[in-house]
Amino acid sequence: MWIFSRYIITEFLKRFFLVFFILILLFVGIDLLSRVWNLDAPFSLISLYYMFKIPSIAIQMMPVSVLIATLMLFSYLSKHNELVALYCSGRSLIRVASPMFLAVVLISISSFYFSDYILPISNFQAQKIWMVDILHKDDSFYAKLHQDKVWFRDKGVIYNIYSYDSSNKSISGMNVYHFNDEFDMTDHIYAKQAFYRKKGNWLLLDVKETVFTSGHAVVKILPEKNVYLREKPEDLKKIEANSDYLNTSKLRKYVKDLQNAGLSPSKYKVELNKRYSMSFAGLVMCFIGLPFAVRQHRRGGVGLNIGIGFMLVFVYWILFSVLLSMGISGRIEAHLSAWGANLLFLVASLILIKKGRK
Repeated sequence: MWIFSRYIITEFLKRFFLVFFILILLFVGIDLLSRVWNLDAPFSLISLYYMFKIPSIAIQMMPVSVLIATLMLFSYLSKHNELVALYCSGRSLIRVASPMFLAVVLISISSFYFSDYILPISNFQAQKIWMVDILHKDDSFYAKLHQDKVWFRDKGVIYNIYSYDSSNKSISGMNVYHFNDEFDMTDHIYAKQAFYRKKGNWLLLDVKETVFTSGHAVVKILPEKNVYLREKPEDLKKIEANSDYLNTSKLRKYVKDLQNAGLSPSKYKVELNKRYSMSFAGLVMCFIGLPFAVRQHRRGGVGLNIGIGFMLVFVYWILFSVLLSMGISGRIEAHLSAWGANLLFLVASLILIKKGRK
């Protein structure tokens, strides 16, 4: 049994690492020619950029590599009648593939810890080199990844915001304090959300306004209120929490902080669940590749296997992206958003494997 398991694992890993490194090289080559080639940057700087960029590329290429390696291995076993011999010895397809599943589980676990500990650092460094050193943008953004409850000051007004989402130009959690010339507070406005309109005007929603007059405080509850702020969306984007630069524990804490503040953490809850689901996407790809690899009537060779692999990945990523968008907008729950594509593909693969036995 150990000899058989070692054979399956060895043959799978050989194909996996071959495909893995080829895909990384292709990605880097295409990215280099399409984005970097015409930029006036020294070779040493470009090399440093890709050194920090490759971990992100590797995580994206892992599920694709698992799928193509699975197709290549089991179509090879099928073509050379090795699967028939294994079936005759009483082994099912799942049992034959179980050593490969074990290898993929170990790859997935390694992928998760790699993306959790290495990826945030490498993403930040790659983005910093790209924006500051290559494109010569302002480096003030990179002084600090994210600041909680950032304070701003203008004439007669001080305000802070809890978090900013650049995708819809919205603020979550906002306090605005107005002062007179003697620096006495005249009113305090709290808004659960704020959306940018135009020319510095922001629309505040779910507003609680406290007006101070002659030592008395009058509280007003308003559905909305318009205020003028000096800062524009491009100014606030620099303090947006970028989940690419946060590890899992920091991202989980940020979600908890938003919940404690009564704010919606949908975007970051989806990202948190996505970290786990993406790490195990390779295992799903492994399952879905099996029934396509062992179909006896296919004689298309490696080229057709690779084509089918990319087609499956394309369908998976469309479904995955649609569900993520729905989760970020709050239309479906975060767990379903991040894990839905994996569950659907896993169920589909088990159905296809079961039909293939008949």
